[in-house]
Formats: sequence, C-alpha cells, structure tokens
Amino acid sequence: MILFGSFLGLFGIKNSHAESSTTIRDEGKRPIALVVSVGELRTRIDGAKMWTMSGIDYENTVMAVEDSAYGTVVTFPGERHLGTGHFLDVPGKPGEIEKEDVTELKFFLDDKIVTGLTSKMNLAGKSFRMERKSKIRNLNLESMVDLRDGVLIETAHLSTREPVELEKSYPLMYAWTPKATAYLFGDDNGIQKRGTFRSVPEKAVEGREKSSRWMAVFDPSSGKGAVCYLVQHPATAEAWLQYTDAPGVYRKLRIMSFVGQTIPAGFDGTFQTISGFFRAKESDWEKQAEKRVTELKARIVSLDRK
Repeated sequence: MILFGSFLGLFGIKNSHAESSTTIRDEGKRPIALVVSVGELRTRIDGAKMWTMSGIDYENTVMAVEDSAYGTVVTFPGERHLGTGHFLDVPGKPGEIEKEDVTELKFFLDDKIVTGLTSKMNLAGKSFRMERKSKIRNLNLESMVDLRDGVLIETAHLSTREPVELEKSYPLMYAWTPKATAYLFGDDNGIQKRGTFRSVPEKAVEGREKSSRWMAVFDPSSGKGAVCYLVQHPATAEAWLQYTDAPGVYRKLRIMSFVGQTIPAGFDGTFQTISGFFRAKESDWEKQAEKRVTELKARIVSLDRK
C-alpha cells in the first residue's frame, strides 16, 4: 500500500479531534452551497450532493463539470447505486428515499476550522480541507478533500463490521470536461495507453484499465489538462481506473473496486488520489502530462505494504 506520506503531517495539519465541538452534526446548519478558491483552483461543496465536491476549475477554466456526482458510490445487487448524489426509492413507501447519512462535517480554511456558517458561502485562502463522516447502510465512510499548493487530494476510508454484498464500488470519481479530446493512461513506468475521446453525441462508452496508476486528459481549446494519480488502495481490494466517454456530458474517471465481490466483515481500508493540472500546447501535451505525473509522485512517500 502506498500512502500519501503521513498525509496530515505532510501538510502541517494537526489532529482535529479537540475541535469536535465545532463539528456540524445538524443538517440544517450546514451550507447548501459553498464555493472554495485556493490559488488557481476552485471547487464547490454541494449540500444536495451530500456535501461533496461539485466540479473543479483551474485558472477559471472548467476542468471537471459541476453537473455530475463526485465522492463515493456503491452499487448493490440489481444495479442500485447509493452514495454521493445517488438516492434509492424505499420499496412500499412512495415518496420516501434512502440516502447516504452524513453524520459529521467540518471545514478548514488555512488549517483553521470554519465557524459562523451560512447557507451560502464563499471561502478563499491558501488551503481548504473538508472532513466528513457518513454511513451508506452498513458501510462507514470517512472522507477528506484537501486543496493546497495547486493540487487536490481526496481520501475515502471505508470500514464495516458486517459483510456487504456489492456489484461494484466507486470510492472516488471525477467528471472531466467534455471539451477534453485526448487521454493517457499510465503506470509508474510511463504511458501505457493513449487515445482520443469521441466528438459525436451518441451512447456513452466505457472502459477499464486494470493495471494503470494514473489518467491524464487534455482540452486543446483552453490549452489545459489534468492528471489524477492513484496514491493508495487497500492491499485486499483491487483499484481499477474505469472511464466513461459521454460526448457533450463528461469524460468521467472512477476508481473502481469490489467488482462482483462482498466487502468482508472487519474490512478497514483507504483509497486516495492526488490530482494536478497543467498548461500545454497540443503538440507537447503528453510531455507536460508526464511531467505533472512526476511532480505529483515527488510528493508521495512510499511506505512498506502492510
């Protein structure tokens, strides 16, 4: 397992347990819309999506669309999705829905907890962090979003005392802009696969890259690109890069795990990604993407597999 080098310590973040009195447990006191700007990056935290990210902008250019789901989603037998932005009708109870239960929520700006919350907020600083705890049926989820130093780090820590039968799970996901025309998949040795996205609106197509560690996309209209690197996944769980090419909608990347499996009782594991952004010309975007991958990897400390 590769860890994002003592994640909290690396960024100088202190343990926040002493601040538990400021945890937002009352859903009515949580912001319904929070816009966060950190340097060249901007995102939104959307209450309707259970307080997870909603889009990513880089230098005022949309790199990941707002109108999609982020965070963590699990799929129960029968293709029933539950989690961020995915609700289920309760059988026999018209109008009643089942959703992820967010039990705790904290926001930090420049490593100081945010107080004085309102329904709609704008925050700007050198760093932003959101910590949340939730339950998706018998699954416990601790998730974190961290923006600083031009990168986005996301963590999804899953645990359960009981076995959970799934068709699949998506611990983390990113809805890259439909303006992206080209992509790369790679591992720590370099590029494994390159290709172009479709331009004609038609039925979405999907694919899986089971041995890749990162994906890069490029939008020639803005001259900007994005890279998402898989930092960590549990040794007992696969982590495939699954993508959906939906012209005019998004080019979506998902970390995919527990495909056709049951999460065992006692499971306790962490998935983590780091995403960075770059400028490039169409003629050299692959070179710039690989350079960004190298920069992201330089911030990762390798630890022994547990």
